[in-house]
Amino acid sequence: MAAATASGAPAEAAEAAPVAIPLNGLEWALETQAPEISTGIPIPRPGMPDRPQIGKDRLFPDPSLPQIPFGTVLPATRVAAPLSDALGSAGPDQLDVTAPESDLNTATPGASIGAPLTRPRRDHPIPGTALPHAALRAPVLQTTPAAVAGLT
Repeated sequence: MAAATASGAPAEAAEAAPVAIPLNGLEWALETQAPEISTGIPIPRPGMPDRPQIGKDRLFPDPSLPQIPFGTVLPATRVAAPLSDALGSAGPDQLDVTAPESDLNTATPGASIGAPLTRPRRDHPIPGTALPHAALRAPVLQTTPAAVAGLT
């Protein structure tokens, strides 16, 4: 029992869950060869949001709603479509499209709100006035996808 629970390798979180898309029913229904598709479902990992800061004269922290970053790996995807039924013996046998895995970084939208009043100070205990403002921070999506297509 102790040998089964003690392992030398630390447990690591999976970056993607593999998925094989079954298209066997198409072969029967259309009487042709179905393509093979294999891919994965990315598993996002949340990051640390920006720490809100309170300014000298601000009532609300900035940002009021921080952006939360997420990172993951887009899994490799492969589509192999047989062409022999469609083109006969004159053309290529198979179309092969492969997309290698790539990093994906995202962040949720954020917001910043400024109140029309300032914080009271020691020398002036009554709050002052300020111009109110509201700002939205756009969501972020960064990746570098690629794909390779070939005929065999």
